[in-house]
Amino acid sequence: MRMSLWQKCTILLLGVAILGGAAYFAHIAFRPVELARLKSIPWVTYVHPNVKKLKEAKVLVREGKLTEARGLLVKALITAPKSPVTRELRDLLGDVNTQIFFSKEPSPRKTEYIVKRGDALASIARKLKSSAEAIIRVNDLDSTLIRPGEKLMVPQLDFTITIDLPRDRVIVHDSRGFFTQYPIISAALPPSRKPAIQTRVAAKSFLENGRPVQPGHGLDKQGTPRIDLGRVGYVLYGVQQETEETSSEIAVATDDDDQSTNSGDSNRPPQGIAMLKEDIAEVELLVRKGTPVTIILNRA
Repeated sequence: MRMSLWQKCTILLLGVAILGGAAYFAHIAFRPVELARLKSIPWVTYVHPNVKKLKEAKVLVREGKLTEARGLLVKALITAPKSPVTRELRDLLGDVNTQIFFSKEPSPRKTEYIVKRGDALASIARKLKSSAEAIIRVNDLDSTLIRPGEKLMVPQLDFTITIDLPRDRVIVHDSRGFFTQYPIISAALPPSRKPAIQTRVAAKSFLENGRPVQPGHGLDKQGTPRIDLGRVGYVLYGVQQETEETSSEIAVATDDDDQSTNSGDSNRPPQGIAMLKEDIAEVELLVRKGTPVTIILNRA
């Protein structure tokens, strides 16, 4: 059967339409129309909201707006406790908390006290669970002499301490939770099979060239603070910035460890936890004899 010219033209047109449609749909399938538009949109790098909040808090601190900075930092840590800047947020919050705590400004952690006849700093400290040294620091006193009628801000020293070796931090807690934290420079401790140890502050002292010195009643302290805990070999002590070791050197010592490597610093005990001198000087003001201490040696 022979096809007419009209039939041939119809078949040709149908073939062209089918092939053209197939090519068009293949183009849509493998190169979507929206692809070119999407490629023209510039890439935007995701920035965690806490990064911005950290910058805002730093500005507030520089402007002296410590209460506002503290509120912003607390909110950021509660809203997103895990973020790329969590450690920086906690470090800054700790710095803000201590600035507020050691200032003359009223705060929930201070009690206003009017000096009475016969009062002394030591008796006031015992009565209000503080220390003479902390009262001197908070009130910026230049003498231990106090007069009846004088108003003092007495800080409450009801802190607890966590020494978190895996995270290289000495963390101070108050009744509301986190208060401040400080970096650990190095640690060499007696061997223990326990993941954590509970102890307390046993004594505080000051050393200079390896010898104990008098603290001077909280004024013009000489030497470096040393905080002894209620276990042999567990002590907090200070080192200079230039002598700090890397955090990778933080470890629990074994019986075979060579302790002679610490002989270059006369204030460095054979075993203990090293902090920067300025940090342990602050911790010394925040603790009293009997302050509870938890030492985390390792995490499961």
